[in-house]
Amino acid sequence: MQDKKNDLMLRLSAAAAALGAVVFAITRQLDPFRDHAGGHGSGFGITPAIFWGQLILVLVPFGLLAFALYCFRQNREHPYLPWLNTLTLTFSSMAIISGSGGGVEFHFSIFMVLAMAAYYEDIRLMVLMTTLFAVQHLAGFFLSPQLVFGTDSYPFLMLVIHALFLILTSCATSLQIVSKRKITTQLEAEKRTKEERLFQLINQIEKLSEQIRSTSETVSDKSEINVRANETMRHSFDEVTGGLRDQLISLEQMDSNLERINGSVQSAFFAFEEMKLNAVATEQAVTSNYESVLAIREQNESVVEAVTSIVMSMDDLQQAAAQAQSMVNKIREVSDQTNLIALNASIEAARAGEQGKGFAVVAGEIRKLADQSRGAADDIQSMIAAIRQESETSVGQVERGQEAIRQTAVNMETFAAEFQQLRQRLREVLEFILNLNRMMTDIRQEAGNVSGEMTRISAVIEEEMAAMESLRGMSGEQTESARQVDREVAKLNDLSLSLREQFKA
Repeated sequence: MQDKKNDLMLRLSAAAAALGAVVFAITRQLDPFRDHAGGHGSGFGITPAIFWGQLILVLVPFGLLAFALYCFRQNREHPYLPWLNTLTLTFSSMAIISGSGGGVEFHFSIFMVLAMAAYYEDIRLMVLMTTLFAVQHLAGFFLSPQLVFGTDSYPFLMLVIHALFLILTSCATSLQIVSKRKITTQLEAEKRTKEERLFQLINQIEKLSEQIRSTSETVSDKSEINVRANETMRHSFDEVTGGLRDQLISLEQMDSNLERINGSVQSAFFAFEEMKLNAVATEQAVTSNYESVLAIREQNESVVEAVTSIVMSMDDLQQAAAQAQSMVNKIREVSDQTNLIALNASIEAARAGEQGKGFAVVAGEIRKLADQSRGAADDIQSMIAAIRQESETSVGQVERGQEAIRQTAVNMETFAAEFQQLRQRLREVLEFILNLNRMMTDIRQEAGNVSGEMTRISAVIEEEMAAMESLRGMSGEQTESARQVDREVAKLNDLSLSLREQFKA
């Protein structure tokens, strides 16, 4: 608001300043107001001092206007703008008065600029303007009446009258401003009160509209859910009706099948009797085979004991072979020592010459005997090694046989356990067959009763089908009612939105 006031006042100030310049220029060039000189008294001549005074008064408004324009560009609501515009208007009026030669008619420009400044509705500006005009008139009266009154002398009474009317005009304008402010304040207070009430009413209407919209949406959602539920129920009724129809057909087929089942049950009853006899015979055969398995297991245990004894004998043989090997080693050592002694004896016999020939022969025989003993020991060692090798091979084979026999024993144990389980299962099967035989007897008795129950169930299903058809019709009517509710709720929601938009606008 203030920026618009400043803009208008700048335009008015520029017009007032331009008017002052125009009046000054016309007066200097044409002097059309010469005939009216003397409105305030006798005329006067234009001196250089008067000219420069008029020129300064013409230029001052333009300087103030330039500064006001600068402030306006910086900030359209600059706090200096009202004061600058008021000063521009004041000095423009002074320029008009002095530029016209102080004519009486141009003093009315004072009231023009007062009216313009009143647009700001600021008493301080009125006081400033009144003070400046008062200073102008006093300075003109005492210092330079030519610039203000256009004469060399001016009556004091006229000055007082000028000042009085200026003050009265300023006071009247100030009173109007104060009164307008009070009235404006009162009107604004009433406006605010009405606006607050209006805002409260609008808020209440918006809340009510929002509640209507929310309620409409809730009702619409519930109605939509109800429609879907009714549609689902209708489809369910159709499915149930179709299912009941299928059940009725199935029951009729079941009734015919029960007759065949009854005959089949009779045949199965006799078959189970025969199965029972066969199961008893099988159980007896399995019991006999189980006893045979137990006998085989005992024989296998005897074989395991015999093989264990053989393994122990083979271990003893290996130990004896080891002892014989030790004895052969001793024989070889004795043979080696004997051979060494015979060699020493031969050497001594050779040294003895003829006397040692007999001793040499004995030493040679001893050496031959030692060589034979060593050869016999080597043969014995070879035989013992062969015996040990054969013994080790036999022990390995016997151990593998023993392991196989043990595995056979384990398998026999497993086989015996499985046979025992088989006996138990056969006994359970036999018991099951006996129970099944009794159940078949009961089934044969109950099959006749089921046929009558099927007839009664068929009648009940036909009644349920009729009830489902009735419910299906009711569901369709309820669905149509829910859709009608949806349409009405949609209209109410549209009305609520339209109402909210109108109040927002």
